[in-house]
Amino acid sequence: MIGFKDTTIGYTSPLLEIDNMCLEIGNVYVLIGKNGIGKSTFLRSINGEINPIQGEIQIGGQISNKLSNSIRAKTLSFTAAGFKGIPFLSTFDYVALGRTPHTGLLGRLNEVDKEQIQRSLEITGISHLTQRYTDQLSDGERQLATIAKSLAQQTPIILLDEPSAFLDYLNKRTLMQTLKRIATEENKCIVLSSHDLDICLEVGTPILLIDQRLKRIHIAEENASKASVIQQAFGIE
Repeated sequence: MIGFKDTTIGYTSPLLEIDNMCLEIGNVYVLIGKNGIGKSTFLRSINGEINPIQGEIQIGGQISNKLSNSIRAKTLSFTAAGFKGIPFLSTFDYVALGRTPHTGLLGRLNEVDKEQIQRSLEITGISHLTQRYTDQLSDGERQLATIAKSLAQQTPIILLDEPSAFLDYLNKRTLMQTLKRIATEENKCIVLSSHDLDICLEVGTPILLIDQRLKRIHIAEENASKASVIQQAFGIE
C-alpha cells in the first residue's frame, strides 16, 4: 500500500534513507527512534506535505506528491500529536470533521455520514462520549477521539504522530490493542510514531526502526530482541 523506492527524505538536506520497503494493509507499523531524528518528517513525507529529496513514495501504486488533494484526503488521514480538545466542540462534531472529504461544499452530513461517524465512535469504544466537549475528555479519550475522526474519514491509510504520548501504561496498551484490531478488521494500514517499545513488542506490531548510526529506516526482524532494537535505534549497547 505504501511503497518506498530508494527514497531520501528531509527538508533542505538529507535526513533519512529508505531503500525498498512496502507497508501493507492490515498492519500497524510503529516507528521507533530518537527524538529529533525524523519521525514526524517521515510521516509528513508519506502524507505528501514534504517532497522526497530523492526517490519515490508510492501510495497504492501512485506517486504520493502527485496525488490530487481530493484523492489524498480520501486515501490518507494524518493526526498530529497533542490534540488538547476545544471548548464547546463535542466529540461527535469533532469526529464528524473526518467526513469533510465526503461532504459537499456546505459540509452537510447525510445519513451515510452520520452512520459512519457513529460506527467510528463505536469501534473506538467512545460512543458514550458523543455529547461530551473535547476539552473535557481525558487524555486517553481524546486520543481515541482522534482515531475515531480518522476512521470517519474512511481512508485505507492512517498516520498518527505520537498517539500514546502522555498516556498511562494501561491506556497506552489499550490504544495499541485497539489500533491493531482496527488495522485487521477494517483493512487499514496504520503507521504511527512512538517511544513505547515495551508495549509494541508486547502487542506484536511490526517495528519501523530508524537506525541511529546509518540514519536509515527499515522493518525490524519479526523476532528482533528488545536489546537489538534499542542498540540500533538509540545506539545503546
